[in-house]
Amino acid sequence: MLFQRINRSDPEKIFIVVYNSFASASLSNGQPAMYDYATDADGVGVTKPTAIGAHIGAPVMAGIAAETIAAGAYGLIQVYGYHSAVRVRTATTTGTTPLKVNAIAAGSPLHPAFAAAFCLESFSSASTSYLVSPVGFALAAQASYTTKAIAAFIKAL
Repeated sequence: MLFQRINRSDPEKIFIVVYNSFASASLSNGQPAMYDYATDADGVGVTKPTAIGAHIGAPVMAGIAAETIAAGAYGLIQVYGYHSAVRVRTATTTGTTPLKVNAIAAGSPLHPAFAAAFCLESFSSASTSYLVSPVGFALAAQASYTTKAIAAFIKAL
């Protein structure tokens, strides 16, 4: 683990070193990643998050990429603290719970996307069918299904 040096003007951050085992793409700054328990199972390999139903509640989330990590390379994932460009998206409020995804507001808990994706979403608090563990919370609003980068606080330890 790498701990950012403590100072008054920059909030604390914690990082871990990971291996990008996703063979067909780089991880970009702000994209979430999950531990690759299917092919590496070594606690270092990370990959594109699978659909929430594939690992109920997202207990395998590693954190948010802190830099671009090429496929087959090592890099830093942020597991705690302020991140200025976390990739998130939302859906409209139409649909049925638990698939209904609310617009992201400042303070909304952020979870891995319902479908396999390199982004986080904010699910309806009325959902009773899925146990979803937040990996952070939004510090800005985002009301579009198009993936955008917003500030967030990461709690993926």
